[in-house]
Amino acid sequence: MRLYLFLFAFLITSVMMSSCTRDETCRENKDVRLNAGFFTLGTSNALNVDSLKVFGLEREDSSLYDVNKSINNIKLPLNKKQDLSIFVLNFRANQVNDTLFVLYTNQDYFISYECGSVITHKIDTVITTEHFIKSVKIINHDINTTDVQHLQIFH
Repeated sequence: MRLYLFLFAFLITSVMMSSCTRDETCRENKDVRLNAGFFTLGTSNALNVDSLKVFGLEREDSSLYDVNKSINNIKLPLNKKQDLSIFVLNFRANQVNDTLFVLYTNQDYFISYECGSVITHKIDTVITTEHFIKSVKIINHDINTTDVQHLQIFH
């Protein structure tokens, strides 16, 4: 009888202890980046850009892309402490640079207690030099953890 009572108490305690533990792991995406695609001017055809180097001005991690292959989009982190990010795009195959100025507002976005919060952005204006880049179109103003295209860069 004592053995049954001990087993019953042990099982009740085990069930109560396991019901109090929660999965504290954050499984949410916390990556907030500006997604820009390259396109041929006057069409909606994607443009593959060869040998691209991108770096941000006034950033600690200034080298953001350095690829020697063909790509048709880039994902860039915006400065969370300012409302302006400046990027230099070096189109090495064409031996030309363009500067991309992105003006935006920052907003705190609370995900959950486990995941915390992230800084999201709302694009206001995009300005570029026009050496290789001919124009830029804002497709989606809201930059958050959703992986969607925000800019179309035309050549």
